[in-house]
Parts: sequence; C-alpha cells; structure tokens
Amino acid sequence: MATTKKTKNASSKKGKENTQEQAQKTGDKAANLVKEEKKTPQSTAKNEKKPQKKSNEKNKQPNIFQRMVGFLKGVHHELRKVTWLTRDELLKQTGVVAGIVGIFTLLVWVVDSGLGALAALFINR
Repeated sequence: MATTKKTKNASSKKGKENTQEQAQKTGDKAANLVKEEKKTPQSTAKNEKKPQKKSNEKNKQPNIFQRMVGFLKGVHHELRKVTWLTRDELLKQTGVVAGIVGIFTLLVWVVDSGLGALAALFINR
C-alpha cells in the first residue's frame, strides 16, 4: 500500500506541473496575441479613404470589330465541339417530330370541332 500512495503523490505532482505548464503556455499565447494586436495599425479615416488612382483611359476594351471577330471565333470553336447527327439519324428524328406534331394537330382539331358544335347547339336554342 505504501507504493500506491507514492505513485498517487507522484502522479498528482505531475498533474499539477502539467496544469501549470498549460496555464503558462496559454498565458504566453494570450500575450503574443496582445502584442500582435498592438502591431497592427488602427484603422483611421486616412486608411479607409484612400484616393483612387485617376486614369485617363477608360476600361481597356478592344473596339467593336475586334470583339465581333473574337465572338465569331468563339462560336466557331464551340460549333466544332458539337456532335452532329448523320443524315439517317436526322431523317428519323425529323419524322418522329413531324408525326408527334401531326397527332397533336389532329387531337386539337377534334377537341375544337367538338366544342364548336357544342357551342353552336347552345347558341341556336
């Protein structure tokens, strides 16, 4: 039992030393932060309102023709990336679109004729 008490006393002394070291490190960090804050200049009216450099030149943009040429070059570059349909794929998909448009046209014509006949029936009474 004597060794247990010695171990407890030794560990408690180490714990106190560690706590003191941590407190000292924390104090040092706080002191360093305070020193850094003192080093940074306080913002004043002079610092906040610095005069902007006056430039006689407007925003340097190329003239309209150079911008148009640049735009067309960009369009050409993007169109080269496009995956174009083959002739057969184009004809098939055009046929599908024309068929769907025809079906909906027929459907709208039938509904319109039915509603027109119904309206004529109520008007002629």
